[in-house]
Amino acid sequence: MKKIVLLFFFFAIAFSKNNYAQCPGCAINSTLTTPGIYPDTLPNGIQAQPYSEDVTFVMFTDTSGFSVNYFKIVSVTGLPFGLNWQCNNSSTGCQYDPNVSMYGCVKICGTPMQSGHFIVDVGVLTNLTVVGNINSVIQIVIDIDPAAGGNSGFSFSPAQSCDSATVAFNGLISGAPNPTAYAWNFGNGNTSTVQNPPAQQYTTPGDYVVSLQTDILGYKITGVNVTGLNNNWCGDVEEASCTFNNPDPYFQIFNSLSNNLYTASSLSDVQSGSWSGLNILLNNPPYSITIMDEDNVSQDDNLGTFPFSVSGPGTIPFSGAGGTSGTITVATYVIQSFTNYDTVHVYALPAAGTVSYAVNDSVCAGDSILLTANGVGVNALQWYNDTTLLVNETGLNYTATQTGDYYFQLTNANGCSSLSPVQHIEIVPLPTTPTFLASGNVLNCFLTGYQLQWYLNGNPIAGADSTSYVVTQSGNYSVVATDVFGCTSTSITIPVTYSAINDIELLNNLVIYPNPTSDVVMINGGDKIVGYNYTLSDNLGRIVQAGVIDQMETQLSLNELQTGFYFLTVSGKASHTYKIVKK
Repeated sequence: MKKIVLLFFFFAIAFSKNNYAQCPGCAINSTLTTPGIYPDTLPNGIQAQPYSEDVTFVMFTDTSGFSVNYFKIVSVTGLPFGLNWQCNNSSTGCQYDPNVSMYGCVKICGTPMQSGHFIVDVGVLTNLTVVGNINSVIQIVIDIDPAAGGNSGFSFSPAQSCDSATVAFNGLISGAPNPTAYAWNFGNGNTSTVQNPPAQQYTTPGDYVVSLQTDILGYKITGVNVTGLNNNWCGDVEEASCTFNNPDPYFQIFNSLSNNLYTASSLSDVQSGSWSGLNILLNNPPYSITIMDEDNVSQDDNLGTFPFSVSGPGTIPFSGAGGTSGTITVATYVIQSFTNYDTVHVYALPAAGTVSYAVNDSVCAGDSILLTANGVGVNALQWYNDTTLLVNETGLNYTATQTGDYYFQLTNANGCSSLSPVQHIEIVPLPTTPTFLASGNVLNCFLTGYQLQWYLNGNPIAGADSTSYVVTQSGNYSVVATDVFGCTSTSITIPVTYSAINDIELLNNLVIYPNPTSDVVMINGGDKIVGYNYTLSDNLGRIVQAGVIDQMETQLSLNELQTGFYFLTVSGKASHTYKIVKK
């Protein structure tokens, strides 16, 4: 039962390095009625991250048949730096009377500066009726989880990099208000003595061991020098004359709690003097020094009390009290020292490979180029076109069908990447598709700027490479356009009937009107064209109308067609193509 009584006090102080009165404003959960600690298990702290938690404890009034008069915290040792606490009854030193109220609370807050497994000794005094005071010590385990990217002594970011690194470091341990000394060695030839040093450069790959020694310091007095004294010492039995006698000075050091930290031995028969080689450890500032005259019979004489504060090592002067003066020499000493190591990893980049192609670096539209990644090794690979990642293209080969700058990225097991040189690939557009008209026995192509070649029944016609060609036999004719890159486009194939001159003249004398037209077009050629066939094609060679001329004048409707160019081919014993414009 006694352990249960003591347990809630641990939760009030276990996260504290300093005195209470650091975390005001805890909130009591008054819905709880069963004696105990709520929550009974606190969440772990995380190094270098703020922590705040309210803990409610519900007290009971007796244990083992004895009434509880009060509980009180008396000591806490073994706590990590950085966390503080405050109870809701701090005005009485966190002494609680359960007969007045069954509730109490503490707020735990701060930033834990160390990670690790801590065993904390909590001393609690319990006062019971009849029995009196019971002092107990409970050992409790506290775990502070390590911060990411560092250790209990320092953090750094990034922890690893590729090729080179710029790394920021932060010391995590501070003994404030005590001074703290830092000794960094960054593993790159640089050192520092500040908590948060300038970012460090690591210019070549390697593993760099970083060390930090953090010393929590205290102040101590190493010497006192008295340079003058007032006359308060004379007139006593020991020193009846201020002229023929001298005092026996000594000094005392007091802290803010009026505790005597040190009393010096006296110097005999002098009005000035010094004490060196002292080791007076200072605590609970501010402080005061009192200069005294030692008398064997009468009461010692006070020659002056001088308050002083310590802000750093050095010499502190004092003077006053009618002539007393001197100096106090202050130095630092190490209260606790921490040494931590960690490693900055700078990894090498994978060797950049190269891109090769087969067979050329330019092809005509519709063809492709096989790209190959060379010098890949065991690295992961990803292809890119310009800045676009090519999804799922992670093999050694890639088939390019579009113009662009192609390269690949290599990534090694450490996550470091390099890019291959860029290989430009050109996919050349095909020439404009040629079109031609048959006028009698003459074929006319309207495309210029390309090399032309006429074909009969799928075979090239020797020497037929101009914009016009006179047919000498019936068949299926087409024309092929070739650009300077060798890319080709082929026209549609048109059947052409070789005709005698009279048939050609007949078709040449046809009247096609109105042209341009918006709705209908008339074909007027007399009775000699009755029985001829006609086709109406668009500019892509697609037949949109077809039929037989069955009278001397035939009407074609263009109402359902879009505006543009059309080609009317009339064929019988001869054939001829006419250009129609629908507006």
